[in-house]
Amino acid sequence: MSSAKVLILMTSPLDKIVHALRVVESIKRQQPELEFTWVVRRFYEPLVASFGFVDRTIVFRRSEALTSFAGLLREIRRERYDYVLDFEGYARTGAMCFFARGGRKIGLRSAREGASICYGEVVSKSADDKRHLLERFLDFGSIFGFRPELRERLPLVSPASLPACVEELLAGGRKLVCLFPGRFKAERSWRGMEELASRLVELRSDVEVIFLGMVPFVLEGPLPERAHDWQGKFTWGELCSIVAEAELVVSNDNGLGHLGGALGTANLTLYTFVSPEVRGVFPVDAESNAALRVPRGQVSLLAVDQVLEASEKLLAL
Repeated sequence: MSSAKVLILMTSPLDKIVHALRVVESIKRQQPELEFTWVVRRFYEPLVASFGFVDRTIVFRRSEALTSFAGLLREIRRERYDYVLDFEGYARTGAMCFFARGGRKIGLRSAREGASICYGEVVSKSADDKRHLLERFLDFGSIFGFRPELRERLPLVSPASLPACVEELLAGGRKLVCLFPGRFKAERSWRGMEELASRLVELRSDVEVIFLGMVPFVLEGPLPERAHDWQGKFTWGELCSIVAEAELVVSNDNGLGHLGGALGTANLTLYTFVSPEVRGVFPVDAESNAALRVPRGQVSLLAVDQVLEASEKLLAL
């Protein structure tokens, strides 16, 4: 295939962005002459830009006025694309697809909010496709004549240097455990992360526990030795480099669990209402991709002992 320009429409949320990154990396690896431009929400743009297989990003400012959206459409229309791929499949990305100057405009058959009327072609089996979301995204490979082959670990563009404080921890020979306590829907955050950290460092002399995340979560008390609150301290690139070096990620937000899995790190994700079978870290049957479902969506019912036991199993891999 000769050089071709591809526009990727996937603005948010994090879990879907990670799925799309894994698929786009595979397509780029099998067709390196393709040039990918990605439309992404401003919050996640530094994350997408951390991966070298994405050639250019266009920032979507969701919270700003319609005039900003009009400016976004003008930015999209500056280039003509051979392919426009709408991974997100909602009205806003459908509109972007409609106004983009593209040869082939393709989306998922399961797109919502009328987005599918903006496509010239659709992929996936049916509108009520029950497969894992990443498996549906893999169908975009058929546009290029193959099925993408996923890597076990996404390659960073040029891995950001690990922060000195993290390098110091690693120099001590201990395992890094990354805890992500925050999430946008704060009421669904499991409040046992601090106790989990205390139990881990009490039971294991070989671990350092780091609290991380871009979404702030207020810790209630002082942390024990070998537990560190570094939330909001690092860039997305640094965060990816830290997660890639960690032994385990435990997350209240499934998007960060997906990021851990995509970077080759064992992960434990705590789910409230979303089904791990459909939205869990892929592949969901991998021993290193673990999930716990909160009973009846009530996070207070999830015991620390249960999370600790699952964490210990992953650390033993």
